[in-house]
Amino acid sequence: ILTNSEARRLLDMKAAIKAVEEAFRFYGKGLVQMPPKIYLHLEKLNGDFRAMPAYIEGMEACGLKWVNVHPKNRRFGLPCVMAIFILSDPRNGFPLCIMDGTFITNMRTGAAGGVAAKYLARQDSSVVGLVGCGAQARTQLSGLKESFRINTVRVWGTNKEYAKKFLKDTKGLGLKMEIKEKISDCVRGADIVV
Repeated sequence: ILTNSEARRLLDMKAAIKAVEEAFRFYGKGLVQMPPKIYLHLEKLNGDFRAMPAYIEGMEACGLKWVNVHPKNRRFGLPCVMAIFILSDPRNGFPLCIMDGTFITNMRTGAAGGVAAKYLARQDSSVVGLVGCGAQARTQLSGLKESFRINTVRVWGTNKEYAKKFLKDTKGLGLKMEIKEKISDCVRGADIVV
């Protein structure tokens, strides 16, 4: 059993990018089983659950992510999105690990953005426009920093206080960060838009 803090000690963005890029490669070769997400819509409860199984041929683990999306969770001091991963041995079904998947989900999302930009953006890209400033924006920026020399980040958020907190939380990255009032000002002239 791995907790969120244990997962944070085991996974950094460089390793996440390497794993995601390898998984994309296997997927491109047709070696991945990944059926569409299964949704449980809980409209009266203002949320949903999603089940996402996957297996990469030749890997020693088969996984299932069980994730919720409950937008009103902030009022309870809970994240809007939480996840659990279950890893099993594909040869016999034995459960290998149950782990917190919230951090890993954010890292995977940021790594996927980093891998996509690596192949789709100009290599000299240095200006990023972030539309949104939540947990995934942090890992998206972290993923981009692995492949690019980012010097300017423009941020737009639905709530200016969230945008200010994002700038405060990411101050240690040493980047020129600016909040934009309009999405168009955030993305216009940006090399990479997330």
